[in-house]
Amino acid sequence: MKTLLFAFIFAGSTALAVNAQDVATKDVPSAVASALNQKFANATDLDWEMDGTNYEADFDVNRVDHNVLIDPSGKILMTKRDIQKKDLPQAVSNAISQNHKGLRLDDMELLEKDGTTYYQVELDDKAGDKKLVFTADGKEASNITFWD
Repeated sequence: MKTLLFAFIFAGSTALAVNAQDVATKDVPSAVASALNQKFANATDLDWEMDGTNYEADFDVNRVDHNVLIDPSGKILMTKRDIQKKDLPQAVSNAISQNHKGLRLDDMELLEKDGTTYYQVELDDKAGDKKLVFTADGKEASNITFWD
């Protein structure tokens, strides 16, 4: 029994360590910090984490939560920011109301990757949250996964 308990504790702590490792600002490579500062000069409340070999910054701009994923060379891979329901394209709102009846729209974010804009949403249901990514024309995106 002790062996099984130890295995669960070890597996859980290892999974947490792999998923997100805090990084001190002083330990962020200058190319990564420079890329963030060039695109988001007004960033406040900055926190850094490792996401695999890439750096993820979590920060605010004008009290709006933002995230950016930057590779070690300073290339911005993806960005996202919180948006309000009124900021969703009508096609996305229509797709949600037509294809996901009975689910409550919760978190909404605008995501940019490779020059394309996506909208990721969380829909609340009693059975659990549904996390979806849409293109601007209201189609569910199959080429990109939800970024937590």
